[in-house]
Amino acid sequence: MENGNKIRAVIYTRVSTTEQAQGKISIPEQIESCKKAIVDRGWELVNQPYIDSGISGHLLEERKGLQDLLRDARLHKFDLVVVKDFDRFARNRALATIVREELKELFIQTHALNTPVEPKDPKTYDPTDDDLGIMVEGYSDTMSEIERNKIRRRMMMGKLAVAKDGRIPNNVPYGYKIKRYFDTDGRVKRKILVNEEEAKIVRWIFDQYIKGKGTLQIAFNLTQKGVKPHRAPYWRKQGIIYMLQNSTYAGKVNWGWRHADYKKNKIRRQRGHQGISVKGKHEAIISETTFNLAQKEKKLRGTTQNGRAKMSRGLLTGIAKCIRCGSGVTYVTRHHKRSRKNPKWHDTTTHEYLCSGHKYSGICQNRVMSADKLESFVMGQIKNLINNPTARERLVFDRNVKLDTDLHEDSERASRYLSEIPRKLQKQQEAYEAGLITLEEYGIAVKRLREEENKYHVVTGDYQIKVQQLNERREGLEKFTKSLEDFDTLWDNSILEEKKHFLRSIIKEVRAGNGNVEIDFRF
Repeated sequence: MENGNKIRAVIYTRVSTTEQAQGKISIPEQIESCKKAIVDRGWELVNQPYIDSGISGHLLEERKGLQDLLRDARLHKFDLVVVKDFDRFARNRALATIVREELKELFIQTHALNTPVEPKDPKTYDPTDDDLGIMVEGYSDTMSEIERNKIRRRMMMGKLAVAKDGRIPNNVPYGYKIKRYFDTDGRVKRKILVNEEEAKIVRWIFDQYIKGKGTLQIAFNLTQKGVKPHRAPYWRKQGIIYMLQNSTYAGKVNWGWRHADYKKNKIRRQRGHQGISVKGKHEAIISETTFNLAQKEKKLRGTTQNGRAKMSRGLLTGIAKCIRCGSGVTYVTRHHKRSRKNPKWHDTTTHEYLCSGHKYSGICQNRVMSADKLESFVMGQIKNLINNPTARERLVFDRNVKLDTDLHEDSERASRYLSEIPRKLQKQQEAYEAGLITLEEYGIAVKRLREEENKYHVVTGDYQIKVQQLNERREGLEKFTKSLEDFDTLWDNSILEEKKHFLRSIIKEVRAGNGNVEIDFRF
């Protein structure tokens, strides 16, 4: 072509951090190869190269170089995009197709140095009349995606091995820092250390949550104090919730439980996919007991401390129910302007619990009970437990968990049988090797012993679960009894939020209405 009809070409290059680590071709080498091809073919380089350095191919919106290229393409500043390989657009076939289809709609061609297809004259180029180009692009995209999946599998296998070894394979959470160093072979290693300043914040978050403070209020308090999180301008409720559920702080390493793609994660869980959870080699910031208390606190709160229930001024909002229909209750304050009817009368204010079943669907009566009456009754029942040792002991005794004597004996018997299984298997193997029994008889004997072994494991497992439940109940009863003994001091020195939290820790549900009150304690 003459100079006036030269193909106007630009260069696009990309290298991800993973590829750099694996020694793939660098950006300067890509640019040099593309420039040489443009000169050899007599094309015209019309702009500086578009570059994305250190960014993964699956991120389209975050790639500034690619977005600048598409912007200039819409302005028809060039006719051809030259790349080292088609996978520079993206290794994923779907994403690479998105980019190239947008360029084709603008009648802009793409050319990779490792393909034999030469671009056509821009004046005669028609994207719908380029069968060979479509075939080459499809083949290149397929091979790129296969390579991408290989890289991903190698990375995941490496991280899985690291996690099984008790080391954190990914980024560390708030409260930790990474120290990198060279080993004796000159390889880069990393060590996980505790960031003491941030660790204090982590301990404070767990402590405040266990004491009853909400995640939103914790986030607000941290932001108000000027404490900065890692990746956000201020603390958010969801970030606090994630921290409270992260067993890394208790010295554990979890891997394979969460995935970036929510749909894949959901399907994996439906199919019974399980990740790994092992004791980590890093230092724990909080004790396992503290972490477990936070999980119990989360389960305890459930929906009783969310939304309006948390903001309500009623002590029993969230745990009180209507005795007639089972709906929750709402706490209302009513101001009665009695002086309007008679100047001698005084204005009054009352607090009441109303049935939400009536409020939202009209299926029940409106009024449940006066707030003063219901709260006084509940407080009276708690004080009866404090002042009446017999009632307290009956409550504790009646709701205790006892081990079944037969279950204990079955567990001991199963443990004895389990200890004998290896010896029995060895005897069967020796009998077979000595020619005393046939291979078929040996197989039947081994199968029978394995079935017995599985059965005994189930029995001992049930017993251990029962023992664990009993120990947890005993710990809970001790805590419950202690809370009753310190009730007066605790109550007098507590704010409303702490009082509500205390009541939820010992009361499961209160049912009221028609002048009756029923209380279910947690123990």
